[in-house]
Amino acid sequence: MKKQGARRALSTRSPWWAKTMLGVGAFITLVAGTTVVYANVLLDTVSDSVETADLLGDGDEDTGNPIEGPLNLLIVGTDLRVNDSDGQDRTDTIMILHINKNLDKASIVSIPRDLKVEIQDCGQLFSSPCTYKINSAYNAGLDQWTREEKFKNLADTVSDLTGIEKFDGAVIMGFEGFLNAVKTFGGIELCLPIDMVLEQQRLEALKKGEEVRMFPKGCNDYNAQEALWIVRERYAYDPANPDFDPSYGVSDYGRQHMQQHFIKQLLKKATEEGYTTDPTKVSTLIQDVGSSLVIDPIEGKPITDMAVALRNVKPSSIETVRLPTTGSKEYFTGVEEDYETVLPGSEEEQIMTELFAALNNDTMDDWIKDNKDLINSDD
Repeated sequence: MKKQGARRALSTRSPWWAKTMLGVGAFITLVAGTTVVYANVLLDTVSDSVETADLLGDGDEDTGNPIEGPLNLLIVGTDLRVNDSDGQDRTDTIMILHINKNLDKASIVSIPRDLKVEIQDCGQLFSSPCTYKINSAYNAGLDQWTREEKFKNLADTVSDLTGIEKFDGAVIMGFEGFLNAVKTFGGIELCLPIDMVLEQQRLEALKKGEEVRMFPKGCNDYNAQEALWIVRERYAYDPANPDFDPSYGVSDYGRQHMQQHFIKQLLKKATEEGYTTDPTKVSTLIQDVGSSLVIDPIEGKPITDMAVALRNVKPSSIETVRLPTTGSKEYFTGVEEDYETVLPGSEEEQIMTELFAALNNDTMDDWIKDNKDLINSDD
């Protein structure tokens, strides 16, 4: 049984955190604001702070040749939820970063985590192949798979969807490192669109016999723990709430919007506190944020080579693209679940096919000109 719903309300604003945290993008942004005297020192700090791994399973080794475009990188945002009994990390965000042949323009294609796709290896979840949410490809093996095996299965699934045979690099991002930066700053200002009861705080309060708090609409200062509750919240973004504007983003889209806001506020705080101009403070911030990144470098090269190669890509100019999906509810194993779908033979399917061709052929500029309604705008 399938119940088709209206297209899910989406934020029309660009993913600010994605623009500024393109794997090494955060560090490019920081280093770009420094003087030549200590830029090399900061790049060394980047190398020391960020873990590298063979996420794509291709075993690429540095050939010594310079990095050339075009490039397609797979970026995955994960979140290990503190109250999940299985201890499994989930993919909250899946993006493809496309960089053109000249390495001076980039675009980001966001793939909804609930997009219904065919997955070749369904691990411990279902018989293979299966049709399910794309993010389940990451944790299909449950605790039987290594991090690299999880990522490889997701990368294979995204490749099947898009026709990109081989990604040039990959990034795993988590919010824990960003929250370390909040501790370093002593707090952060966040602006809530409505009064909120935060599910993580509610569950922890009930467990401890403490008060369930109401977090007020508007801008207030929050500590790292409170910020963690806020960036993980999704239930409060409910169109059934008469005070909620669905254009902010419903459910997971609302959470993504708040995470975008969080990163924007984090960088604003970093600038105000001198963390982009003071060498010692910059190094501290890089170490904090770097702890949340795992990178499979382009062609097996050092991360610093990636930073140098992408130095002409300005985060503020990156176009961010969303897929033309439709929200639906379907019953799977007897349970109604939310999905994002693209109907076969529809205009949306044709648009998505052309988008994936543009990623493969380095013609994103042309596709973007023809599909302005699918391009996110700035705040």
